[in-house]
Amino acid sequence: MRILIVDDELPIREWLKMSMVNLEGDENEVNTASNGKEAWELFLKWMPDMVITDIKMPKMGGLELLQKLKASRPDVYVVMLTSYSEFEYAREAIKYQANEYVLKNEITSDVLKQILFNYQESREKKGQLKETKYIREWIEHPGNEEHFPIQNQGGKPIFAIAYEEPEAQKEVFDSYLNTFVLHIEHGYYEKGISIWVCSYKNRHSAGACFGEAMSFCQNIAVLKGTAIGFSGFSEDVPEACRRARMALNLGFYEPHQNVFMYREESGGIEKIKSIRKNIVSMIHKERQEEAEEYISELFKVLEKEQILDLIQVRECFRDIVDAYKIVKMEFAGHEMEELCNETKEGIAVAQSLAVMKDKMDTFLQELKGTMILGERAYSGYIKSAIAYIVNNYDRIESLSEVADYVNINAEYFCRLFKAETGVTFNSYLTNYRIQKAVELLTKTELKVYEVAEKVGYSNLSYFSRVFKKVTGVNPFFYKN
Repeated sequence: MRILIVDDELPIREWLKMSMVNLEGDENEVNTASNGKEAWELFLKWMPDMVITDIKMPKMGGLELLQKLKASRPDVYVVMLTSYSEFEYAREAIKYQANEYVLKNEITSDVLKQILFNYQESREKKGQLKETKYIREWIEHPGNEEHFPIQNQGGKPIFAIAYEEPEAQKEVFDSYLNTFVLHIEHGYYEKGISIWVCSYKNRHSAGACFGEAMSFCQNIAVLKGTAIGFSGFSEDVPEACRRARMALNLGFYEPHQNVFMYREESGGIEKIKSIRKNIVSMIHKERQEEAEEYISELFKVLEKEQILDLIQVRECFRDIVDAYKIVKMEFAGHEMEELCNETKEGIAVAQSLAVMKDKMDTFLQELKGTMILGERAYSGYIKSAIAYIVNNYDRIESLSEVADYVNINAEYFCRLFKAETGVTFNSYLTNYRIQKAVELLTKTELKVYEVAEKVGYSNLSYFSRVFKKVTGVNPFFYKN
């Protein structure tokens, strides 16, 4: 194996060279350079497998050299040497994909052996893993532990961290300030989310382990420039990964922090489901002020409980928007459709509770304006058609039936209806029927199958599918 050592301090250069040459069991060919410029010229002629370089040097520094090395040969293994005072340089080292980052005052023969081991391991992984390694399926489907790509660490304390990585790198920079304290395994929880499972190479006290883990999380947050989800300690690797990923969601509530530690939920999901049910009920009963009061309460509960399952949180608000859509579509038409779709898109990408609240506040304000605009005059044909739907929604069999009633060609009626209302005739009729179904479910004691028949559905199973597609919930939701 060819190794190039680059440092402007001769004693360090010579000691590293001697140590690498004399490592037991390794046959290494070692060359040295006193600065980045000299190292770059030697690299082009000699093509080493590994470069160990200082960061601060005359003529050409380590970071510039790193850039050139990776641009020329991305697979070259680069180890950056530095001191505590140069910690900030690690940001740039990550940017240009250094493989390891080691403190000079921690270098020993054991550390050098570990560097060579890491190099060999990275080469083996590169041959084995041609595609990104996703671990979400193993976490979410218990019983597959024997296939889990990251194994338990033989009783040693373990923890996991999660962070957002928009373009996840298969070549992982996993050797920061305390790389020789921790053993790190890497995987991907999902696209854009990386997970590191960390275990201690030696046994330490619980307090020392926790302090070291928190320090590690803080360092990674700084180096990566992103928030970190910290699992706390666990004996189960999949559970540690799940906790780290969920802890990352705390950033939704406190976006200015950079390290979030997992904590158990305390029944918050059931609380927001109950409030959502009240909101939807008030919307369908057209009690707007009460609905808005419940929405305000919902945000207070979320702020206090900090529910980690953001999928459930987002679904809750989408259900509320859909409830408004069903009730108001008859009056607001195309504007309402656009407003609801835009709001749901905003909910899906909101990165904080504050942003989601702004989206909902804007929605409720614009809803009132849309209702006023929605009272514009439709053409006589469409006015007659809507009146016919209102009076006969439970027994209308086809678009042609309504077109005949208003006395125009069915094909022209179809285009005209969509142009003026913003939705197709069938969508309008379905939404109106489901709106009436919700009213009957919330205001009467009728059974679900009786409600289905009253709004024009003879098949209960089909009615349930349509109802859920429109509202997002099963009709039995309103009876439970």
